[in-house]
Amino acid sequence: MAEYKGIKGFTLQNVTSDPTYNIGQVWYNSTTSLVKYASVTTSGAWATGGSLGTASGDGASCGTQNAAIFMGRVTGSGNYNTNSEKYNGTAWTATNNLGTARRSGTGIGTSGAAVVVSGQTTGAGVTTAVENFGGTSWTAGSPAVTNAKRGMGSSASGSQTALIVFAGIGGTGNGTTTSESWNGTSWTATPAMNAGRYLTGGAGTQNAVVSAGGNASPSPVSNTSEEWNGSTWANSGTLGTARYGGGSAGIQTAALYISGGNPGIVTNVEKYNGTSWSSDTVVPTGKSKTTGAGTATAGLMIGGLSPTTATFEFTGAGSPLTKTVATS
Repeated sequence: MAEYKGIKGFTLQNVTSDPTYNIGQVWYNSTTSLVKYASVTTSGAWATGGSLGTASGDGASCGTQNAAIFMGRVTGSGNYNTNSEKYNGTAWTATNNLGTARRSGTGIGTSGAAVVVSGQTTGAGVTTAVENFGGTSWTAGSPAVTNAKRGMGSSASGSQTALIVFAGIGGTGNGTTTSESWNGTSWTATPAMNAGRYLTGGAGTQNAVVSAGGNASPSPVSNTSEEWNGSTWANSGTLGTARYGGGSAGIQTAALYISGGNPGIVTNVEKYNGTSWSSDTVVPTGKSKTTGAGTATAGLMIGGLSPTTATFEFTGAGSPLTKTVATS
């Protein structure tokens, strides 16, 4: 039998634990007595993640797959609460509570520097309250957002000092087209969207956002999407399946819209490449009013209604993957 050294001209790297690797790298793990190599995934896949401490849905979230935060959600009929939890890629841990109980707000930033904006407080009530998270506690943001709404979209990958929020609905009525940005000091009204919508998806940064789907006016459920370039909103690609209340992850040129309702549950996931939407995968359990976090290749789906503790992790096609060399 030919030896690896005779074929390649050098011996395998001998390690006691799998290294941080480059695609195509081969090594021998002496602890497990296995030869392994670095490849990439050929298709996206979902796996079960850690369970939320409290079954929840219709909340807000932001962050990455290994460092996310979920806050301001509903745990039962009419139970809008102040609960907040952080995810470390394995498990959820309760954090200090929000100052204002809410549901259906929008989250921006990271698990160590997050913002939650607006949301429903009780009945038809909505709040202008903005709160900032510094990694441990929530504090009141100042000043409050101009337009009190629920079901807003946002630049979820933005920051505490550079973000935009858009669409949504007041206590009652139809989806709105209003949007406004925050520069760390003040809120500024930005140009209106082309179509009113709420429970819409939102992915991107302050000056590069895609918003998709939602409950729209006058149509009940939308399959349209729009892009924000820092100055104007422009119509963009069409979703394959109209939906509202799905989870969002990623940036303007590489985004996911995850599950949602229509009004029945939509289980498929669609990916945006900056121009068009295409079908990607199916989630293990579809939910409406779920939320998302992370990127288009390493995303999260968190909670949903009816309230659930479920978290699912997504690994997209082309992501790094470790494989074991067969011995027979």
